[in-house]
Amino acid sequence: MLRVLTIFCHFSFLALVLLADPLLAAPARHSDFKVSPQMRPRVEFWKEIFSKYGKFQAVIHHRTFPYIKFETLDFSDKANTMSEAALDKYRARVYNKRKAAIVHALKNLAAGKSPQNSLERHIEKEMSVLGSGTAKYREVIKEDLIRSQRGIRERYEGAIERSGRYMHVLEEIFVKEFGLPVELTRLPFVESSFDYKAYSSVGAAGIWQFMPATARAHRMKITRAIDERRDIVSATRGAAEYLRSAHSRLGNWGLALTSYNHGVGGVSKKVKQLGTRDITKIVETRGKQLFGFASQNFFPEFLAALEIYDDIPRYFPKVRPSRPVYIAGKKLKHSTSVRTLQKELGVSLEDLKEVNYALLSGVWSGRYHVPAGYVLKVPQKYKYELASMRIKPQKAESSASSVYGGIVYRVRRGDTLSGVAKKYKTSVAKLRTYNNLKGDHLRVGQSLIVKPRARYSESPQKLPGTKSYRVRKGDSLYAIAKRYGMSASRLRELNGLSSSKIYVGQVLILAEGATAPASSSSSSSPSSKKYYKVRSGDTLWEISKKHGITIGALKKLNGMKSSKIKIGQRLRVQ
Repeated sequence: MLRVLTIFCHFSFLALVLLADPLLAAPARHSDFKVSPQMRPRVEFWKEIFSKYGKFQAVIHHRTFPYIKFETLDFSDKANTMSEAALDKYRARVYNKRKAAIVHALKNLAAGKSPQNSLERHIEKEMSVLGSGTAKYREVIKEDLIRSQRGIRERYEGAIERSGRYMHVLEEIFVKEFGLPVELTRLPFVESSFDYKAYSSVGAAGIWQFMPATARAHRMKITRAIDERRDIVSATRGAAEYLRSAHSRLGNWGLALTSYNHGVGGVSKKVKQLGTRDITKIVETRGKQLFGFASQNFFPEFLAALEIYDDIPRYFPKVRPSRPVYIAGKKLKHSTSVRTLQKELGVSLEDLKEVNYALLSGVWSGRYHVPAGYVLKVPQKYKYELASMRIKPQKAESSASSVYGGIVYRVRRGDTLSGVAKKYKTSVAKLRTYNNLKGDHLRVGQSLIVKPRARYSESPQKLPGTKSYRVRKGDSLYAIAKRYGMSASRLRELNGLSSSKIYVGQVLILAEGATAPASSSSSSSPSSKKYYKVRSGDTLWEISKKHGITIGALKKLNGMKSSKIKIGQRLRVQ
């Protein structure tokens, strides 16, 4: 009761949640998460890295026993006057210089000499925890056990704030659904700093930092449209499943959490080598280290994060977790666009983004649909709209657009020519003919004519001045585009052309409103003049593109010094 009241004093809104649901209130610390005296110095080191040292500070320390600190560097002053790149170079120079000084001091101590300066006296004092003798100094030099660790106080502040958004979801899943210790929900402080959109340099994603193969093993979908490693509910269930299984195989939570970094098989191997399941003995053993630095310190880092979270006001007096975000979810029976969902629910794009981290950029841009089977999340205030929402199945041609009575399809990642042909009930041969393709290669974003305008599809007519045009001998794409008031790029896009190559007899779809000149002679004569009357909404850029002329040339023809135009103004365009 005292614990709940203390939380209430510091976090009134969290206390109300805990009091409302006693099952989620923090119980007495599980025995596996109690810090042993032998591991205490290591845990304290990580608490300082998380809460004391900032991004412009670094601790030079012993790699095997990081709490042995040789020196602390502070670059705060330089950070105010240097660019990030320059500061990184400066850091490296200073670190190398100080490391050389530390090595020199260690050599003197290893030779049995008495400390000659403050650095040597400091190193002697720090390393006294390893016992007497000079071998410990020689080992540091021989094994290159000098390492630098930057502080992450600022990042940890952000992690604490972000954690409040969905910590109640993590606790609900771990405690109520899986019956696991609530302490495990603090792991994302170490894994991702609660960055819900996180991607690591090695390809891990989300707050639980799942790699693709592990994610799929826990039924998370990863496609061009969604990445459920970033979905709060799916990924948290996957993490709970993994940890429950790891605990069952390894026997305690210290080993299970270490396996999150090192793998269950890897940890099992170390247990057999040392003949113990005591995580403290494994981490703090002296002699040859079986784990690398990250795996050796993973569980101690977790314990440090756990202690900080249990007493945030002590370590971060001005930081509080953000208010919890409550969500409602519904599995979609049919794929649909974000725009349709917004219209049906009356919800803003930002509100949808903030609760659907699994949806990737292609979905938000409208390039891909939200797939069927995805559990759409909305803020709780939209739960009734979500419950009553009915999305109708969309036709296969929803991904294509009608153009002058025909259909143009924009190629997506994973598409093949045979797949597109099957989807639109045509043949590969016809698609090649319609689009002047020599092979089957497609590129993402390419526009493919999948159904030309009916009257031109099989036996197109030579009809200049209409919505299509049959290429003649001597024609070029640029000449045709200019003749019909279009840009060459627009003409290529309309016809799904990857280059400007065209062939005699090819039928090109033209832009809406394209008209042929009154006569071929008037359009080709360099001495003929052509004028355009400015309409409402016109810009000089649009007029130049429409008439196949550059803005500079248009200005020169009309003696203009600026790009300002007015309605009714008569401009010479040729």
